[in-house]
Amino acid sequence: MWFFRNLILHCSSKMKLTTTLYILICIISVDLIYAESGIDELKRSSNNCISAIKNEFLSIKNKIFSPYNKKQFHFESFIDSLHFLSERLDIQRKNMFSDLIGLDITAKDIQFFDNLNSESILLYNIINGFGRIFQSYLNYDSTNRVYSFEQYALEMRNLMVLEQRLFFK
Repeated sequence: MWFFRNLILHCSSKMKLTTTLYILICIISVDLIYAESGIDELKRSSNNCISAIKNEFLSIKNKIFSPYNKKQFHFESFIDSLHFLSERLDIQRKNMFSDLIGLDITAKDIQFFDNLNSESILLYNIINGFGRIFQSYLNYDSTNRVYSFEQYALEMRNLMVLEQRLFFK
């Protein structure tokens, strides 16, 4: 603020008023550009985090369905990984909205975060749905026939529709 005061006093005596106003408008517009960098950084970091969680989910899913996994492998560790991944996604989503407090956002920014929120909710539902389906599949044995293969196939088809909406848009 001291800089602006001295600039105005110094410039008003030697420059025309219009030139001084032009300089002030340029300084204010530069401040606004730098003020928006916080929202841009939040957009970038939130989008990168959601993308990383998507990739981690796909990695876990590929490990579960990998033909190299032996029957003796403890698949419960994958279910735990899915649970921790969904918790991390939920925390990221909440932090994203708490970081928006106090920032000047435009309608374009609101649309971006609304789309990212919808994407993260869909990803959260996919992760939890896949974990639930896989847990039910693991609990299936010849004595416990509560969860049929037809039910498993139907739930996996429904999950694939959700995944197509998320991954192949």
